[in-house]
Amino acid sequence: MKFTIIDQFKEGNATCILCRTSLSEYVQSLPDDFRDYYVQRGIVANRFLDNLWDTLENNKHIPSIVLVCEGQSPEASINDEIDQIISFKILDGLQRSHRLKEAWDAANFYISIKDDSDISPVRIARQCGKDLKEKGINSALFQKVIKTERNGVRATKLFENNNIWLELWFGLTDSQQIQKMLILNAGHKSVNIKHQVELLFIGYLSILQKELGDTKIIRENKQSSISYSKDREAGGFHFSHLISAFISLNSGKPIMTNADFSAERSFDDVIDSDNLLDTDSEILISFSRVLKHLDAALTDKEGIKWLGREVVLVGIFGAIGAYAYEKNCSLKNALENFDNNIKDYVQILNLSDFEFSRNSLDLSKVNLGSVNRIAVFRATLDFLKKNNTNAIKWNSYFRTLS
Repeated sequence: MKFTIIDQFKEGNATCILCRTSLSEYVQSLPDDFRDYYVQRGIVANRFLDNLWDTLENNKHIPSIVLVCEGQSPEASINDEIDQIISFKILDGLQRSHRLKEAWDAANFYISIKDDSDISPVRIARQCGKDLKEKGINSALFQKVIKTERNGVRATKLFENNNIWLELWFGLTDSQQIQKMLILNAGHKSVNIKHQVELLFIGYLSILQKELGDTKIIRENKQSSISYSKDREAGGFHFSHLISAFISLNSGKPIMTNADFSAERSFDDVIDSDNLLDTDSEILISFSRVLKHLDAALTDKEGIKWLGREVVLVGIFGAIGAYAYEKNCSLKNALENFDNNIKDYVQILNLSDFEFSRNSLDLSKVNLGSVNRIAVFRATLDFLKKNNTNAIKWNSYFRTLS
């Protein structure tokens, strides 16, 4: 990519280069998998960004994009022109980059079909519908490209004649990349809290996936936790739910990962560290084993749905943690104790009564999420302490909370 250096900035061991390049240079430098960087939440609907073609056509400014680059920063000074291959990932500006690439593809596709007809843009878009779908090009955008070309402006020239500013970061650790992404997106309504929490604990993912084997771990940028809970299938867990459950285990009480939790955790002693785990991997392995066995034991429709609720997982594992602290034993031993008794636990769950009892609550008087997780927490803790070996009477737990 060819670019001109505008300014440079040092931050610890990292270097940021502010540079200017043409839009054509930028879009042609995008890697094939630029949408797949794990810190990103995925492509979202945004009607303002969908009008980016008008910004291009009127030669208006496009906000700068922040990239994380591999390797060493180039040895250069302000105003130097650089021409070198740089491998990068998009830290901020994925939505703009996606639509710029789509517009570039639309422009080049129109050039390739060598249209010299007077057929309306709408009809041409319909005739090319299959190709547009395969290339991921929006029909309305393609029609705008046609109109631009017919007005005597070569669409690709808009990319060659327009510039964009890029921030190129070199030497950022994984945790520093996450911190910057969260700061850059702090004011964006679209950034989901669950996605933020997943990023803060992304180091858990590889260990959990290894231990869970064929069990599928779903990320927020692939399926929202709300959608997942409604349609959960056996053999799958939502990553954000696993984080909440593991935090609850360590805390010895049900913990929900909300916005306050995300903000507190993201700036709590992790600025200069590339390790966000702060835990014994053996506990994480034992935690994974319990999850796997619970999933295998709850095979009916009610059980599969029940285990897909975050309030259930934080209640169960919060109780295991509380049991460990009350008995003054290790979390690993508490997990193994529960694991050895999962069969008995499943037999007393009485999930039909759970659904009936929770649905009988007066929603105007209680916080349903809070009541649910505390009821599961208390019932599980009573089971672990051998205070309850018969079918759980959920109404007794819910009644004391309402």
